Amino acid sequence: MTPFRVLLWGRAEYERQVDWGARLAGVDVTSAQGEDAPLELADVVVVPSRQAVRREHVPRLLRAKLVLTTTSGFDHVDVAALGEVGIPCARLPLARRDAVVQTALGMMLSLSRRLGALQEPAARGHWDRADLPGWAPGLLGTVGVVGHGVIGSVVARQLEALGARVLRCDPLLTDSVPVDALVAQADVVTLHCELTPSSRDLFDARRIAAMRPGSILVNTARGGLVDVRAAREALEAGHLAGLGLDVFPTEPPADLARFVGPRCIVTPHAAGWHPGLDALIAEGIVAAVDAVRRGEPAPFTLR
Repeated sequence: MTPFRVLLWGRAEYERQVDWGARLAGVDVTSAQGEDAPLELADVVVVPSRQAVRREHVPRLLRAKLVLTTTSGFDHVDVAALGEVGIPCARLPLARRDAVVQTALGMMLSLSRRLGALQEPAARGHWDRADLPGWAPGLLGTVGVVGHGVIGSVVARQLEALGARVLRCDPLLTDSVPVDALVAQADVVTLHCELTPSSRDLFDARRIAAMRPGSILVNTARGGLVDVRAAREALEAGHLAGLGLDVFPTEPPADLARFVGPRCIVTPHAAGWHPGLDALIAEGIVAAVDAVRRGEPAPFTLR
């Protein structure tokens, strides 16, 4: 009898080794890097964000019953090409959900309260209490949440619990606010949508210019959603009061140091990382493989 085979193709930079023999009893688990990976032998192919599954790979997936990305999105996987041959694709959004939610909230709170700016006088030994009106630490006010999926929906609930007025933009919602109407009203905009051809450069120079003067933009979703240079220029010009970036269109950006400052928070695509991430990814892979072996759809399969 041919064994059920899982291929772990590619590896995240921060990933640690997992004992798959104990987790997937009776399953042949192989790890491989690069284009020579044995795609032809795999029943399930598991990929991180840095491993693209392109159209030219699909004819080699002779046995594949599932392509599983360990990330929250599908922008590195050609889901259309997989769909043409009937191979489903699934993801693991719960593994990173809470960490991304907390990172986005942390950026929004820090930037709106001007915590970075307030560190500068403190570093000089100056107790800047009398100058607080000049620093203008604000409250969250109205927050626009673009994308209302697994992560964005939790962000919206948490923001409301903090007393913010929340505007939601998502085509699947009946009360969705168009993105241009959202940016015209929001003090803070936080992005939690997928990267698709229609959402690439969603926040380009034109839309950033349409944001309210003194507003804040936070992106912990996908780097291609924002024209980061236009955002930086808007920050330097004073149109934006704050900018939070966990992701960039090209990583790492060549001019990374130019983004860092008291009104800009930059993290190295780290929003989803936490000490328990490997364990949650392992649990998600096991759940997906068990579902496929039972002939059922894996959790969070793209439909």
